[in-house]
Amino acid sequence: LLRNDQWLLLCAVCVIGTVGYVVRGSVAAYYAKYYLGGDARLLSAFLATGVVAAILAMVASTWITKRWCKVAMFRWTQLLVGVLSLAMYLLVGPGDVALAFVFYFLICFVVDLHAPVFWSAVVESVDYGHARAGTRVAGLAMGGISFCQKAGMGLAGAIVGMLLAGFGYVPDQPQSETALNGIALMLTLIPGVFHALMGGVMFFYRITDGYYQEIKRRILVDAPAP
Repeated sequence: LLRNDQWLLLCAVCVIGTVGYVVRGSVAAYYAKYYLGGDARLLSAFLATGVVAAILAMVASTWITKRWCKVAMFRWTQLLVGVLSLAMYLLVGPGDVALAFVFYFLICFVVDLHAPVFWSAVVESVDYGHARAGTRVAGLAMGGISFCQKAGMGLAGAIVGMLLAGFGYVPDQPQSETALNGIALMLTLIPGVFHALMGGVMFFYRITDGYYQEIKRRILVDAPAP
């Protein structure tokens, strides 16, 4: 498994992407409450917007990957998240509620288009390793990815705590200009960098749709006769 370069690449992608997810998700409520100046109703609506966008992304991803290479979609959607995150940071000011909702929906929608692709890519990386080494290690491969996901969550949790403290965030009080800017950065640009980096790393992922068909044929040829 450790000689499977494509699986190792997905491990790195998993850690990087999870950090971006957790940082954004951890401050979404703070952004709605302090940066947008919203009450409990607006906070709930803001968080619900992200959930709805994620659900719609799962449906859209299935439709898109029937017509476009899923690996290409993975790469370019994550790079697009970086662009949208930068745009949201630059264009949405404190109290710009409507524009914030639009950008947050777009970011949550685009970022989750890759989710079904990622898990299918893990399975394909197992087949890739099987074709190269002749040994199938699916259980350990999935467990390793799950470990990387947990590692990313732990790393992101530490990053969130350090950033909030560094920006001077104080709970349940009017925030300083530095703290508000920091919260905006943590919802937009900082996770956007992680997602753009994830998209960049995926340019080294070689198992495209066409190549995967070749891998499956190779496995079938090398399989023992029944």
